[in-house]
Amino acid sequence: MQTTDKMQRDSNFDPFEKEKRLRAESNSWDTSCPENAEEGDIPIIDLSDYFNHPNEDNLQQVAAQLQFACEQVGFFSIIGHSISPAQMEKMFDAVRTFHSLPLEKKRAILMDRPEWPVGGVGYLPVKNRKLPARDKGNLNEAFVIKCDHRLDMNDNQWPDEESFPSFKETVSGYANAMEQLGKKLMPIFAVALGMPTDYFKEAFESPMYRLRMTHYPCAGDTDPDEFGIAPHVDTTFCTLLAQDQPGLTIFSERRKKWIKAPLIENAFIVNSGELLRQWTNDRFISVKHFANNNTGNISRYSIPFFLNANTDFVMSCVPTCCSAENPSKYPPISYAQSQAVAQGE
Repeated sequence: MQTTDKMQRDSNFDPFEKEKRLRAESNSWDTSCPENAEEGDIPIIDLSDYFNHPNEDNLQQVAAQLQFACEQVGFFSIIGHSISPAQMEKMFDAVRTFHSLPLEKKRAILMDRPEWPVGGVGYLPVKNRKLPARDKGNLNEAFVIKCDHRLDMNDNQWPDEESFPSFKETVSGYANAMEQLGKKLMPIFAVALGMPTDYFKEAFESPMYRLRMTHYPCAGDTDPDEFGIAPHVDTTFCTLLAQDQPGLTIFSERRKKWIKAPLIENAFIVNSGELLRQWTNDRFISVKHFANNNTGNISRYSIPFFLNANTDFVMSCVPTCCSAENPSKYPPISYAQSQAVAQGE
């Protein structure tokens, strides 16, 4: 998805205008004929050699793969990422158990309830119209936490200990592991952009992240324009998605077709988002995607980790992504001034 010429010419970035444009464009996409992914549609990057032996050769190899993926595809899968299968399965078990709680237990920690001082955290019921905001409700239920330099785990809502005594510990451990994985990816992103390995270090000292634990109930008979997650582009730097069953569909910018992302065991599907695209002056793309519910008798669960820079870090165009001939299209801006404003963070 590309912003309009007017947005690119305008030196004043208006997050509300951008949110409105993203929403309008998503409503125009024809999602009716997705195809199965072909080999190479979604690159697979094995991080094990670099993580186990972080030398220059291994870094350059994975950086070249990431550069291709972010410039040409926008999505890629990572394996050898250091999050153990046991920790991933423990997390999925916790998410399934949470969503099996009685509805009144979940609604007691409803997102944006007046009694809770932090917005954007807690339980979202089925047919919610948030994240992304759409006219029709998303056919999923979710539990969301977020952290940044001001908010920690204790600022989030949690089910009562009696209902689920181990949940907070399991989720906190997984979120911390994902934050560390995100930071370990930063030198790869930096080198992929021709920058020093520590280019993103300051920006991600205390990153803003959101962890969403989503349950997609069996779809049954649904309208064609109803989705588990409505078509959208992520507003993040990047998103790391774990899923227990296929259900994600992405738009291939190379093939100009919607393709169904396959499930790879113990892998994360990663996509670059609007903040990274903006930071790189549109060099790295953000790709439209959506999720559907299963039509059989098995629910689907997914756990996306939405990673952003420190909320107050001002993101100026990456030097290798702009020049006199290709000036920056966006003003220096922080997450708190951009997407967070439009999303009520």
